[in-house]
Amino acid sequence: MRAVSGVLLWLIATIIGIVGAAWFALAGVGWSGGFTQKYYWEEGESEIGIGFAVISLAVWVAVLVWSVFVLRGGSLADSRSARAASTVLAGISVAVVLVLCVTTIGWPEPPSEHPSPPWNRA
Repeated sequence: MRAVSGVLLWLIATIIGIVGAAWFALAGVGWSGGFTQKYYWEEGESEIGIGFAVISLAVWVAVLVWSVFVLRGGSLADSRSARAASTVLAGISVAVVLVLCVTTIGWPEPPSEHPSPPWNRA
């Protein structure tokens, strides 16, 4: 039962981390020689999305650590397979969420449908 609970917590943590990475994309955070912000929303709404992303990633870390403790606790505490499984699952979750965060922040902005003239006047 403990193993099933630990894997379920891992799955929930990974989903929360994926949602956190998605919030960075929705907030319009980007990277172009430094952090940039693309304004897809009204003023101030993008900052709310960044806040949701940071909170989601903090909850992801907390639930992931909880999952590792559940998998390594109880009668499975001395089990080599429990240690290996918890380490592998945590590594997979960290890799997936970090790759998604880097991808969403580093993805280039698509070209505008209505580009500005070269002299930057409309």
